Amino acid sequence: MRDYGGGLSRNGIRLYLDGAEKSRVHYDQASGSLTYYVGRALSPGTHEVRIDAESDASDKQGSSSGSATKRWTFTVVGR
Repeated sequence: MRDYGGGLSRNGIRLYLDGAEKSRVHYDQASGSLTYYVGRALSPGTHEVRIDAESDASDKQGSSSGSATKRWTFTVVGR
């Protein structure tokens, strides 16, 4: 997900881990990086991350806005 118009802000981003919205998300507008620290070990198994983003930007041609969703899974293996 990339914000080409510059209108994306932290308030327009929602991050979900295994269906639960997470509030301790850091978005660096200058670099475009989004960071979330789990804070505890995740249980073994497959987990899903979903990011919903909404932008309300103004560009050279006028006003534009948009939304995007990115979803992926990853697996934590036990020791």
